[in-house]
Formats: sequence, structure tokens, C-alpha cells
Amino acid sequence: MPDGKAVAYVVQEQGVDNLWIQPLDGGPRRQLTHFTSDLITTFAFSPDGSKIGFVRGHADSDAILLRDDTR
Repeated sequence: MPDGKAVAYVVQEQGVDNLWIQPLDGGPRRQLTHFTSDLITTFAFSPDGSKIGFVRGHADSDAILLRDDTR
């Protein structure tokens, strides 16, 4: 965090990323975002910590089975 009093980190649960804050004084962590889809690629705080910028997206993938049936 810009104020140096906490660490911000991404937690992925059920394929969805959200940002959490852990105070360095040992206090309880707290969830900062409550997204319901997609992944957080990167994030950055404004210098005063009042705003956060995110790059978010999702990954699609397909599986294909190739087989040689010419034998």
C-alpha cells in the first residue's frame, strides 16, 4: 500500500480474483474488491492510495484430442 502500513495481494477463489489487504500491524485481513468473474492481471494504487487501477480479463482454453486412425 502507498502508506506502507499494509500489503495488497490477489486471492483467487473458484476462478475469480479479488484484492485483499493485510495490515502489517497484525490486524485482520480484509477483502477490498468483490468481483464475481475474471482474473486480475495487475493493479496499482494512486500515490495517495485513494484510487486503484486494474487490468482484468479471463482466459479461454480448449482441449483437442488428435488421433492417428490410419493404422
